[in-house]
Amino acid sequence: MVGVVGGGQLARMLFEAASALGIDTVLLSEQPDDAAVAAAGRVLVGTPGDLLAMEALAACADVITFDHEQVDLAVLSQLAEHGTTVLPGVAALELAVDKATMRQRFFDAGVAVPDFEVLDLRQGAAVAMAAIGRVAGRAGWPVMAKATRGGYDGKGVWPLESKEAAAAAVERSIASGASTLLVEAMVPIDTELAVLVATGTDGTSVAWPAVETTQVDGVCREVLAPGHLSADLLARAGDMARRAAREVAAVGVLAVELFATGGEVLVNEVAARPHNTGHWSIEGATTSQFENHLRAVLSLPLGSTAPRAPAVASVNVFGPADGSDPRRMLAGALRVEGAHVHLYGKEARPGRKLGHVTVLGDDPDDARRRAWQCAGALGTLPPPGVRLD
Repeated sequence: MVGVVGGGQLARMLFEAASALGIDTVLLSEQPDDAAVAAAGRVLVGTPGDLLAMEALAACADVITFDHEQVDLAVLSQLAEHGTTVLPGVAALELAVDKATMRQRFFDAGVAVPDFEVLDLRQGAAVAMAAIGRVAGRAGWPVMAKATRGGYDGKGVWPLESKEAAAAAVERSIASGASTLLVEAMVPIDTELAVLVATGTDGTSVAWPAVETTQVDGVCREVLAPGHLSADLLARAGDMARRAAREVAAVGVLAVELFATGGEVLVNEVAARPHNTGHWSIEGATTSQFENHLRAVLSLPLGSTAPRAPAVASVNVFGPADGSDPRRMLAGALRVEGAHVHLYGKEARPGRKLGHVTVLGDDPDDARRRAWQCAGALGTLPPPGVRLD
């Protein structure tokens, strides 16, 4: 039986894949109405920071895995020490949950990352400002500040336009009790990419092709496989992601987000779990990221990651500004030829991620157009330049 910590849409789609394979599941969810509850075989209510709740999950699962990084590493270490199988592994999760640890590890291993400094706020504001000054001196203003833990979907990331803004950010961070802060050069991004790698307990691995992603305010809006990227760039992104995956040594799916900038490919972040940038694989690849994650943590053979079509487009669905529920607009979305709709069963709120749609085709522009047509029918408007006719 697979135990999953976290009741969001990633857990929900893991459970859907598990059901098709006849794999029993148990969920540790913070709320009894979380998105994954409807798809789970068994549900426990509790938080990942509660040792008793985690012990209850461990008691009825052969392996524990995760749909988010908001975990307590001390609790997980204690479980692992007492024989619980925790995957992708505590060491891999430490890299995924702590941006400073991840940046330093990749830098030391020769994996290309943006220029950075890790600020030890416990040494005071003057030491922190000196480190920020070193980054700004090498790369110029503005620089980017990132909370080392807890940030996601653009949260915990903010630009520092000047020395004065940096000083204010340092003071706020110290006042909040943060011990570290990551500051890095603001990279002029040509393209954002992502590569997912699945690694089994025996060390074998498979990777899905690199995809082109579009972020708005730090939140993924669309994923195009392969998009309009050159074969050379896709290959270099794939190579860089596999290097990062070897360094992390995570069992299961590792998502590697990258920047293409001025001819370079840099690793931005990693997530040791299934990821939004891999949702296209449900219909678009021979084996989805969710199925391969389950195969990996259960020591089953990994499946092929080959695309099922020359072009795949996946678009996220968000709550419309008027608060309407996309589920009420489902009929219109399903009229789009070849559209696959995934709605997560979450309560509709403006701007909340509520689902995604995927379209396969022979032509990248046509697949993208139909994916946005489908998302538009569900109330998510396309960015400028996307034609729906």
